Amino acid sequence: MDAAYRWQSHQVGVPPHPLLLRSFGEYESNHDGKPQPPVLVLGARESHATDPPVRDADLVGVCLVVRAMSRTSSLPGPLVRLDLTGELISCSGVRTIAAVLQVSSSLCSVLLRRTHVGDDGAAALGAALSCSMLQELDLGESAVTDAGVRYLVRGMQVHGAPPSFKILLLDGNAIGDAGAIEVVTLVEEGSSLSTLSLHPALPRFLSKEVEAALQVACELSRVNLEYKGHPVSLDALASPRARVLSQRPAKRSSEHLASWMAATERELRELKWLLRSSSARLDGQHKKLGLMSWRHGSMRLSSWLGESSRSAHSGLTAVLRESA
Repeated sequence: MDAAYRWQSHQVGVPPHPLLLRSFGEYESNHDGKPQPPVLVLGARESHATDPPVRDADLVGVCLVVRAMSRTSSLPGPLVRLDLTGELISCSGVRTIAAVLQVSSSLCSVLLRRTHVGDDGAAALGAALSCSMLQELDLGESAVTDAGVRYLVRGMQVHGAPPSFKILLLDGNAIGDAGAIEVVTLVEEGSSLSTLSLHPALPRFLSKEVEAALQVACELSRVNLEYKGHPVSLDALASPRARVLSQRPAKRSSEHLASWMAATERELRELKWLLRSSSARLDGQHKKLGLMSWRHGSMRLSSWLGESSRSAHSGLTAVLRESA
């Protein structure tokens, strides 16, 4: 595979990246005379911290190799986990990945945490997921806003989400209530998600109402809601049953939901008490204002009657003087 990567990189005029080249070489050396490993991991900088950063142009040769693996192999090849965490990947590189997702059935995991995906990159992924066999998508801390979440979710709603899609990580982005509501609609529509993370980056936060709706939707759909995404093991990705994650998360206890409902009921009772007390105070203020208005009106009426009486008395006096 490293030879294929070298050749594809030469065809596009980009030198092979040492980190990606080493990933292909390590995969081939690991199964020399042994059973083939189920997952080909490309990237994973934690083990090669001295290599230069992976850029958008470096993805072209890799994506061509991944596409060729799906088209030329008569037997099912390995699953491909593309781990680009912390690399210099922008929307252009994400569009390259999206193009491969539409034609490759081997790309099962795309990790783009701490990159520069942006809203346009999220939109490209949302339009391409329907034709893929993707199981995990990590867009945490990748400059995605409410608009990008809307494009991603609407793309899956319009074109369809892959049945193997289990993990969606969006934590650490500038997401507010609008983006969270889009994800709630995706969960409520009965998607195949089993793990979700959506906690926004500080200083942003979700309102209590939206966070409660998200928790309830995940509880009802049996989706594990996390505050920060955690990587999935390779054994979980290499499930033998149709190459999907077959293990559903254990059903969470209803104690959390019951405690949340009890707390909400207490808050509602307190709110009703505050409303009643406020209403009583307002009624008292209205009565005082009414009494003051009545007194003011009475004073004005008395003043007007006094002025009228004085005017009539002066007029009568003038008439009597003229008649005399």
